Amino acid sequence: MAYAQEIRLDDLPDDVDGHVSQLLALWQDACRDGDIPDRGELSCEVLSAWRDDIGIYEYQPDRNDFLIRIDAPNMIAASGENYQGSTPRQIDLDFGTAVYPTLCEVVRTGQAQIHMIGVERIEWENWLRLMLPVRTRCRKGAPVIQVLVVHFLYKV
Repeated sequence: MAYAQEIRLDDLPDDVDGHVSQLLALWQDACRDGDIPDRGELSCEVLSAWRDDIGIYEYQPDRNDFLIRIDAPNMIAASGENYQGSTPRQIDLDFGTAVYPTLCEVVRTGQAQIHMIGVERIEWENWLRLMLPVRTRCRKGAPVIQVLVVHFLYKV
């Protein structure tokens, strides 16, 4: 898969599938007092309807980078690439995207981001990408910031 363009959107398109808008609403409802949601509220059970759509990118402050803990199965199938265990910088190198700097902005601001991704494969495709920051804790109890990176096929 080769990205042709990434366009930031302020909101989801009006004609977006309810499956997409439900996920964004779930994340927004879990935000408390202007803070990002805790993964306890957005557990695997709560997010099970989007299991194949969600990648988990974990911020590594000591490296100022991200580790892709889970690569979304739908993106692995669409791209033929599996980046689990890698960094989003590799995605940017492979596809000419700006995933890493966008993730940095999401972590810095604590705000979700929505992008329209244009892809030319066999034919032109449009994908919606949501980046949703969440907070969890490592095994030692230290805070960890993760970003749920979610892609949905929008229009072919």
